[in-house]
Amino acid sequence: MRKRRLCRIDKHGCVSCGGRAFEQRSVINDALASTWGLSARERAAFNQREGHVCKACQMSKRVRMLLWSIRELFAAASGLRILHLNQINHLTPALRALGDVRETCYQPGLERGAKAGDCINEDICQLTLPANHFDLAIHSETLEHLFAFGKGLSEVERVLKPGGVQIYTVPLLHSRKTRQRMQETENERIVHLLPPSYHGNEGEFPVVWEFGYDFLDHRKSKISELHYDNYWQNKTVFTVVEMKHTSS
Repeated sequence: MRKRRLCRIDKHGCVSCGGRAFEQRSVINDALASTWGLSARERAAFNQREGHVCKACQMSKRVRMLLWSIRELFAAASGLRILHLNQINHLTPALRALGDVRETCYQPGLERGAKAGDCINEDICQLTLPANHFDLAIHSETLEHLFAFGKGLSEVERVLKPGGVQIYTVPLLHSRKTRQRMQETENERIVHLLPPSYHGNEGEFPVVWEFGYDFLDHRKSKISELHYDNYWQNKTVFTVVEMKHTSS
C-alpha cells in the first residue's frame, strides 16, 4: 500500500535557499498545450509546476518538490552514494551535501560509460553501473521519452542497494489514461501514432508517452510513497518514491 503525503513545500520559503520571493513564468506554449490536449486548467497547473520559480535560486516548483522528498527521506544522512540521472537543473549542490554524486547525461553518439564533461554518458535502459551500489537515485521528466520506460525503472532499481530508493517525477494527467505517441519497430523504425510532440526549450526531446492516472496503478507494486505539494489544487506537482527491497 503506497503512502500519500501532502507537503506544502513552500510553506516556510524555498526548500533550497529559504527565499520567500517567487515569480510565475509562462512555460507551456500554445503548440505543446494543443498537441498534449490540455484544458485551460491543466495548462495552468503545468505552468505552475514548471514556471513557478524562486527568485533567489531559480529552482522551479517541480525541482523543489524533488528536493523536499529527498530531504524528507534523508534528513540526517551523509556519505550517501547518489546517482543523479540526466542532471536536473539546480539540484546538484543540494545532492553533493549528502554524499558522493555520480551525474549522467545521454549522448547517443558517445560510448556508454564514457566521460562527457563533468558527467558520464549513460542510457537509463542500459546502465554501465554496478548492481547494489547506490543509496539514492534521482531522475525527472525522463520516462516519457523512453520506449521501454519500465526497463529504465528496472535498471535504476538494479543499481540501488537493498533499501535504496529512486525518487522521480513524470508529467502526468490525472484526468485520462496513458497514451502512446510513438513506437519503435523491431528494425528500429519509428512510427508516429499521433502527431509529433516535443519537450525542452528547443523542442529537442520527442515525447513517446503521455502518462495518465493508470501509470500510478501500473507501478503500484513498486511505489512506496507519493508526495504531493497540494493535491487538491494542483495534482501535477508530485514525486514518486520507489524502494528496492531485495538484492538483484
